[in-house]
Amino acid sequence: MKHLVCSFTGVYDTQKLIRDAEYLDFKELEGCGMYLDDTAAAFILSKIKPHGPGGLHFIDNGNYHYMTGLFLSLVKEDFDLVHFDHHRDDQMPAFSGLRSCGSWVADLKSENSFLKTYLLIQDASGFSDYRPSGRPLYISIDKDVLSEKVLKTNWDQGRMEEGEFFSIFEELINKRRILGIDVCGEDEPFNDTTANEAFNLKLLDLCLKLFN
Repeated sequence: MKHLVCSFTGVYDTQKLIRDAEYLDFKELEGCGMYLDDTAAAFILSKIKPHGPGGLHFIDNGNYHYMTGLFLSLVKEDFDLVHFDHHRDDQMPAFSGLRSCGSWVADLKSENSFLKTYLLIQDASGFSDYRPSGRPLYISIDKDVLSEKVLKTNWDQGRMEEGEFFSIFEELINKRRILGIDVCGEDEPFNDTTANEAFNLKLLDLCLKLFN
């Protein structure tokens, strides 16, 4: 499995993560910062479609979490979604007709008929609501669900500890057929990315074992 790196800010360019990755460069793309217009959406879809929804996708910081909806538009079978996030991302965008990083969940629920079960996990207690089904699972991770003691993102953050996250994550991937996984929640590229890189590499190692 080659993991996919979608770079909008250049934050991954100094990380070891990109050494064996498929790398998509969107740094010069207009119409995609927090809000996604139709032209940018069509361009991004044309680039990710050959890769499909499977595997592990790194999608930059939380401003680009709408990428989850684009990957899931490529799924053509019933599936469940588990979403780790400090925010619900189900608010209507301020600008009508545009998708946003804060509306992608609402968009997905209204537009994607293959989505059957959705679970938001904002802290470890949220996992108690998890009810496995026979359907394949897609996992979307925003690292802002984690405490600032673990790493820093460009959004306000929750309280989950790293050990709590990986305990839940490993239970999920060991019990279900996994369609794909994406992760956002990087910090700004001019800040220290050491803790984010360490988390990314740990997640990548687990996923390599899963998909290989």
